[in-house]
Amino acid sequence: MYNQEMLTKTFSIPEESLARLSRAIQIKTVGKPDYIETDFAPFDEYVDFLKTAFPLFHQSCQLERVNSYGLLYKWKGKDAAKAPILLLAHYDVVPAEEDGWIHPPFSGAIADGYVWGRGALDLKNQMIAHMEAAESLMKEGFIPNCDIYFAYGHDEENGGEQGAAKIAALLSERGIRFAGVLDEGGIVVSGAFKGVRSPTALIGVGEKGFVNIEVSVKGKGGHSSMPPKTTALGQVAELVRRVEQNPMPAQLLSPVVSMLRKVSKEMSPLIRLAANNTWLFGGMLKKILSSKPETNAMLRTTFAATMAKASDAPNVLPASAMAVINVRLLPGDTIAAAEEHVRKLADEIPIEINLQRAGEASPLSPEEGQFHEHLVEITKRLFPAVIISPFLVVGGTDARYYTVVSDFVYRFVPVYLTNEEKNVIHNRNERISIENYARMVAFYKEFISLWLR
Repeated sequence: MYNQEMLTKTFSIPEESLARLSRAIQIKTVGKPDYIETDFAPFDEYVDFLKTAFPLFHQSCQLERVNSYGLLYKWKGKDAAKAPILLLAHYDVVPAEEDGWIHPPFSGAIADGYVWGRGALDLKNQMIAHMEAAESLMKEGFIPNCDIYFAYGHDEENGGEQGAAKIAALLSERGIRFAGVLDEGGIVVSGAFKGVRSPTALIGVGEKGFVNIEVSVKGKGGHSSMPPKTTALGQVAELVRRVEQNPMPAQLLSPVVSMLRKVSKEMSPLIRLAANNTWLFGGMLKKILSSKPETNAMLRTTFAATMAKASDAPNVLPASAMAVINVRLLPGDTIAAAEEHVRKLADEIPIEINLQRAGEASPLSPEEGQFHEHLVEITKRLFPAVIISPFLVVGGTDARYYTVVSDFVYRFVPVYLTNEEKNVIHNRNERISIENYARMVAFYKEFISLWLR
């Protein structure tokens, strides 16, 4: 079994750096799905905290506030003619129930080798690690060879439309093109595939799109003692059944094929043969990967019925019924194609469709080029024993908005997480190990200082 020593070098971090992350976690920057209901007083407190916690960073970088709470920093480099790079994060967090935590969710407790609290893994750790790394370099008198931008959204957990989308649009309007963009997404994991013992660094080269399809059917209502052959709820349920049993076609996209080829070196000879000859064994691979939710999501656009509503009483026929189907779009599939898929499956069911919170899948970034090679090189420096593989991010990140300003947009957080640690993201007992956080700061320090050196 691989342990930390085999995975990576070991790193230490000053207590004052841990204290800054702890303080960041204590500030309750919780976003609300309805943007206007968000309490922005903690967001103001958080921005003020950053200015005092990282004085050199704020002296050296020009700060521009976009839509009040989006933060765009520019660290001027030696050569303005060289294309800049962009590092992303977000500082809003999801809500946290107080019950069931070993340490309270906004305590920022430093205990048992971890920093505890909401945002410790998603994603204040990344934002504060950026600033720790830059502040350290500034103390050493370092000046980057090109301009470096840092962009921090404040509503990523609720879609990013008021934060990252506004910042990206502003940069695009100014005609700024980046040599590369780096955000959250993939991590270093063990057991990414059955039979693969080596830890794998998953670098996201793209992400799925999303849309909530609300389907509704009108009924006649009335007393349940005299029901029609099928109620409005029965018709909606039948449509959900059809959607679940008739998925959109599976596709082996290039990052998935590349991932299979890299990790198959430790798998059975049959899988190795299939991964390197997808033209012949593609059908078999699709069947194998479709058998588990984790790998099925990399192959196709997925449909998950997540919400439903009908009558308000057990003895009343529903005058209408509805369900919400959450769709995650594979790159190449579109919102329109997903809607048409549902309409075709409805057939004779008289449905009405309403699309909510929609965003197309991102384009795929190349697994080559100077920025990608630099990302791979720094990852190898800090994780010498890992397999480095491309990855399709099945969730959503702020990175998707920045494809308008760069063709090289990647998603990777330099942390090694156990299965237990992965499961605390958006959950009780969210925490980051001190070792992981120290590694993050070291990673970004090398990433910045060695770019174009």
